[in-house]
Amino acid sequence: MEIDNLVTSHTGIGELLANELIKLGETVYTVFPSPKEVPMSFLGKINLKYGFVKFDQELNIEKGLPRKVKNIFHIYEAYTGPFPKIFMSNVTTTLLLLEWAKKVGVNKFILLSSGEVYGHGEEINENAPYNPRSFYATTKFHAETLSRYYSRNFELKILRLFFPYGKNLQQGYLYNLFESLKNTGVIETDYGVVCPTLIDDIIGPLIKLRDQPGNNVYNICGSPVQTLDLIREIESASGKNAKSKKTGKTILCGNCKKAIEELGFKETPFKEGLRQIVEKSSDE
Repeated sequence: MEIDNLVTSHTGIGELLANELIKLGETVYTVFPSPKEVPMSFLGKINLKYGFVKFDQELNIEKGLPRKVKNIFHIYEAYTGPFPKIFMSNVTTTLLLLEWAKKVGVNKFILLSSGEVYGHGEEINENAPYNPRSFYATTKFHAETLSRYYSRNFELKILRLFFPYGKNLQQGYLYNLFESLKNTGVIETDYGVVCPTLIDDIIGPLIKLRDQPGNNVYNICGSPVQTLDLIREIESASGKNAKSKKTGKTILCGNCKKAIEELGFKETPFKEGLRQIVEKSSDE
């Protein structure tokens, strides 16, 4: 049986994407590190299959993947941790997956990258040069570079996402701010302005990106927000106040006009996005 879509992450963006693809009547295969991490909500769904791979540790990923798949949504990544783990998760895993995709005859490979590959700037469009300023951003740059060597084997589509946040997204820049506030009360960041993006807003555009012909690159981002204002909103939503907060002057904000016009991206303002997350958590 040929699976319509492989989604390499089962939480956050991956969970939202899998659910939407199933609603469209498509089959989805996703990946868990181990059987004990499969939630009850995943059991018994006819169009949902899954396997087990520890992407941050294993080189033999084939054993946990389907025999045949049309499209790959490569969502999996590591944002923080030891450098070898981040490199294995973001670069080595991407290379292994690209090679596997070539071997089994995948039609389309959709790579979720990061706006952090640009380093800094305002109104950055898709033609701006790479200038990664962190180890994480450097690994995403390498993942993009490697993927281009496979663009003759299948359609390659890259989506550069800026500062994602949302329910069950348990890593990333904004998640780290939440965790710092909760655990230490101390927030320190080099950024002075960022452009946070609610992950719910990118699911439709991701599917439209897949369905476009040819190789494509898109930015997706929210509107610019002063980091101090962003921290105040996080404090308000969490009910906790930081003991100290220190922000820098780096600005990193993208231009996503192309995604708005061609992929139908619509932004949820940051304050509204936080409210939605709090309400969803309260309902459960």
